[in-house]
Amino acid sequence: MHCDGSVFENAKPKGGDLTRLFVRVNRKWLFSRLVGPLLVCILFCWQTAVAEDADLRSATLQRTASSSDANVLKIATGEWVPYVSESYLGHGAIAQIITRIFSTHGIRVQYRYLPWPRGYQMVLDGEFHATMPYYCSPEREKLYFCSDPIMDGKQVFFHRKDFDFDWKQLRDLEGLNIGATLGYYYGEMFEQYEADGFFKVHRVARDESNFFVLIKGRTHVFPQDLQVGYSMIRKLFPPEDAALLTHHPKPLHSNPLHLIFPRNNPNSERWLQWFNEGLQQLKDSGELTAQLEALRRGDYE
Repeated sequence: MHCDGSVFENAKPKGGDLTRLFVRVNRKWLFSRLVGPLLVCILFCWQTAVAEDADLRSATLQRTASSSDANVLKIATGEWVPYVSESYLGHGAIAQIITRIFSTHGIRVQYRYLPWPRGYQMVLDGEFHATMPYYCSPEREKLYFCSDPIMDGKQVFFHRKDFDFDWKQLRDLEGLNIGATLGYYYGEMFEQYEADGFFKVHRVARDESNFFVLIKGRTHVFPQDLQVGYSMIRKLFPPEDAALLTHHPKPLHSNPLHLIFPRNNPNSERWLQWFNEGLQQLKDSGELTAQLEALRRGDYE
């Protein structure tokens, strides 16, 4: 090899090359030491801001939903004509009374129709705030606050006209097949005789089913509210079949109907007070009487 220094001379970077090399080196240094961390910081701050904004929006929606829920009273009920029905204007007279009273407190009432035993339990489970209309029994009052009476309900025994039926005391029903509805209260003595097996009680989920069983002669009698019973008979059967049924004039009991609130809900006593106060105002004004008379006439059907 010819070592005259030409090789090394050619290998030396020229002035422009040194400048470019310096710039490249400094770019890397600047990115690694300044730009990189700055970008990471900007990205972190942006992600944090997005997350905080999402949390804020979520909290706002939750507050809005909570405020909205606080202004809604959810009532579980069931088809029980002529007292309450999903097909009636405003769900019928009793529901209109309830809705009217709570509207004065800025409360909107929602009604959900369910099988009676299921709705009753869902109120206790906290999925609804109240249920109606119900008779109040000592056992029921252990779980629920009962409102002041909305109206009286007379319960009688329905039966086929070709079944010769008379009774003066419950012991006269010994040996009969009696239809009944799950979740209904028929009086303390009736419940006791049922528990003791003194007579045979066949409970089903719906009142309608009890009337179909009764008209076929599979049960002898079916206790039902007088107004409710004839309203249902008119709806369920053609006139020639409806004419096969009648009722005994002696009432099994005459008990008032109530709106009931669960004792395990901390708001129940406040709602109960509002309702009772509003109900008294409607009584004093005569509006309650007018609505109940319209119910008895069948104006809501």
